[in-house]
This record gives sequence, C-alpha cells and structure tokens, in this order.
Amino acid sequence: MITLALSLAVLLLAFAAFAAFGLPYMVMGPRAFEEFSERRDAQVMAVMLALAGGFVTASVVAGPALISAAPQVQVFAETARGAPNGVAEQMLRP
Repeated sequence: MITLALSLAVLLLAFAAFAAFGLPYMVMGPRAFEEFSERRDAQVMAVMLALAGGFVTASVVAGPALISAAPQVQVFAETARGAPNGVAEQMLRP
C-alpha cells in the first residue's frame, strides 16, 4: 500500500513539475525562463516542488526507521509491513 501511495505521489509531482515548467518551455522555448529570477511565484513553486520531492525521498529512506518501541505501535508496524508476529521483538533483543 505504501508503495502505491509513494508511486502516486511521484507521478503527481512529476505532472505538477511538467505543467509548471515543462509545458511553458515546450510552448515558448528558452524564453519561458528568461524572467525566472524576477518572478517570485515561479521561484516559490519550484521550491515547493523540490521540497515535496525531498519529502517523498525522505519517506522512502526513513520509513523503516519509524518503528517505535511502544507495544501497540510495534504490532501495527509488524502488521503493516507483513512481518510475522514477534519478528521485531526478536530483533530488539540484545
């Protein structure tokens, strides 16, 4: 399920970036970005798209590290990841 959600997020981010920057470039060519340094809205949109891409990448990298030591969260994490019962407990033992 998480793979589907992350794939959809990447697809939507790619479409948003294409609609914001690729489509004007296809229509107008390099002239589309001549005023980029002066256009605050385009700069904000570029930063937001980059941040969203960074968050998606960070969720892929940091996702497995988010398992908590609390028993109820541990059970949920084992169920969500498809691990058999008790696998995380065995891994936490010294």
